[in-house]
Amino acid sequence: MNALLSARKAEKLGYKNVKVFEAGWPAWKKAGHLVVSDIANIESLDKLGAAYILMDIRSEAQMANGHIPRAVAAADGKVVHLKTQLPSFRGATIVLYNQDGDLNSAVEPFKTVTQWGYSQVSILDGGFAAWERAGKKIASGPVSSEIKYVRKLFDGEIEVAEFRGLLEKPNNDTVIVDVRGEAELEKEGTLPGAVNIPLEALENRLAELPRDKTLVIHGKTGCRAEMGYNLLKKAGLKTQYLKATTEFDEQKKGQFKIIE
Repeated sequence: MNALLSARKAEKLGYKNVKVFEAGWPAWKKAGHLVVSDIANIESLDKLGAAYILMDIRSEAQMANGHIPRAVAAADGKVVHLKTQLPSFRGATIVLYNQDGDLNSAVEPFKTVTQWGYSQVSILDGGFAAWERAGKKIASGPVSSEIKYVRKLFDGEIEVAEFRGLLEKPNNDTVIVDVRGEAELEKEGTLPGAVNIPLEALENRLAELPRDKTLVIHGKTGCRAEMGYNLLKKAGLKTQYLKATTEFDEQKKGQFKIIE
C-alpha cells in the first residue's frame, strides 16, 4: 500500500502520531540500511512461481543439521565465491538466512551482495530457527553450491528494454502512466511523454485514461506500479507495469537511469 494511503488509514483508525518516511524505500536502501523479509515472503514467491536466490550463510556444521529447500551454500557468510554465478539481472530477489536471524552476523554478506549492484537483497527474519519453529519443510543432505536462477516476468510485467524503447520512441498505442506523487515530480522531474496521476488519486481518475490503449505504469521502484497495474486491470483496462528501480538525479532534474 502507498505510504500516504497507509497513513490516512491509520489516522482513520484513531492513531494520532502517524509519520511518513517521505524519502521512501529507495532512499532507505541507497543509504545501505539492512532490509529484513519474512517466511511469508518466501512462501509468496513459491506460490507465484517466482525466481529467487536463497543463500544459507550459516556454518557447515549448522547446515549439516538441515536447511531450507532451494538454498545455496555460502558457508560462514562467505558469498564471494557465488559472485560469478549470480544473474546479470540486478533486480533478482536474493534472501540471506543465518541460524537465528541475528543481524550482526548477516551485515557483511548483505553489504557485499548489495555492493555488487543487487537491489532486492534481504535477510530472513528469525533465520533458520524461525523457519523450523514454523513447522516448514526442512531439507537434508548437502546444501547446493550451484545457483539456479531463471528470471520469470510476473503477470503484466514489461521488460526493462521494452520500457526504455517506449521512452525513446513513443507510439500511438501505448501511454505511460507515472504514479509518483506531485512532490516527487517537482523534485526529480518527469518521464518523457508520461501522464502523471499519483497512485492515491488513480482510482478516482480512471475516466481520464484511454480504454483503447495499453497503459504502462511506472512508480520508481515497481511497488506502486504493481499496485496501479492491479487497480487498472480490475477496472478492465489494458495495462502493464515496470517492476524495476528508476534512480533520478536530483541535481539534474529529468535525468534518470533504470536499474535492472
